[in-house]
Amino acid sequence: MKRDPSPAMPERPRALTSPVFLGAVLFLLLLTAAVSHAAPTHLNRTNVKGGCSECHKGHGKKGTSMLAASGGKELCFRCHSQFGRASDIYSQLLKLSTHRILETSMYHVKGEQLPETDGFKPRHASCDDCHNVHVSEKNEGLKGLRGYRGGGLKSRKIEYDYELCYNCHSDSANRPSQSTDISLDFAASNASFHPVVSFGRNAFVPSLRKLSPSSMIKCIDCHGNDDPSGPKGPHGSIYKPLLKYRYVQTPGPESPSSYDLCYSCHERSSILDDESFKAHKAHIVFNRISCAQCHDSHGSRFNSSLINFDVNTVFPNSLGQVSFQNAVRGKPRCYLSCHLNGRIYEHKLDQKLAYTVNSKTVPQW
Repeated sequence: MKRDPSPAMPERPRALTSPVFLGAVLFLLLLTAAVSHAAPTHLNRTNVKGGCSECHKGHGKKGTSMLAASGGKELCFRCHSQFGRASDIYSQLLKLSTHRILETSMYHVKGEQLPETDGFKPRHASCDDCHNVHVSEKNEGLKGLRGYRGGGLKSRKIEYDYELCYNCHSDSANRPSQSTDISLDFAASNASFHPVVSFGRNAFVPSLRKLSPSSMIKCIDCHGNDDPSGPKGPHGSIYKPLLKYRYVQTPGPESPSSYDLCYSCHERSSILDDESFKAHKAHIVFNRISCAQCHDSHGSRFNSSLINFDVNTVFPNSLGQVSFQNAVRGKPRCYLSCHLNGRIYEHKLDQKLAYTVNSKTVPQW
């Protein structure tokens, strides 16, 4: 008797082998890969292997973030530390000048509105104040944040870096008494300002390096990590106040390192050759006057050339004057007394209306 042949394999549904189905599967695979590649940094499985579970518990109290660590900063530093697999932010926060996340982040309240309107709320900084962890990307750390442009004007989406800084450093009700509202320092209505919010007013700046009088700059061009090979951003620096480069703001010897911050944009040789101000070298080299004695690095509401005299070293002259007059390019006149390095330098007009320093006429000035 002839045996029956082996039972035939069940026929595969034609729908599963159709070109349309296979095309759809291929499309979904490509779409998944594309989404994974384009996902924000913390949602990208290439960076965060465990996905959501890296930061969140599976169960928790309703209405909470169900975080896997007790607090926000502790959670962030599981990866962002010396022993983590992401950039070491923790070490930056141990430096001399920092945003005080380690000391004050516990005062952060989820969903809080900035700038603060309650003057009694504790001043603080937290990772969440500057980063939206579900949206931010490697080169777009501020993505997904709301900003502030000063004067009560809020922005739903940060367009310029300063809008983040203004959230805390402008007209917050709990701003420290010794600090200023920087939105007023950079106001376009001022006599002079560094061009952070608007184009600068001074068209004659011969000392500029890689910039022009029409260039714009950012807060992070001056404020940030002193180590160029380390994490970017204003987390911590060995130079106060959170500066990328050294800037000595008290009288002392001039050197490339003393005013490294200024010289990062302004050519030192141009300054010492008196190209913009005919007595620059006399001031900072011979008399050892710091840039900060005369200039405000943010802006000046009443004087050109960022002139805003340091009240700790500049006082009224014998005529009661403290003023700046920029009538002739490169040869401005100051009417005041400087108390520097144990000496007094009185600037005023004599009875013949000649411009003098310590009663000595300044030729051709």
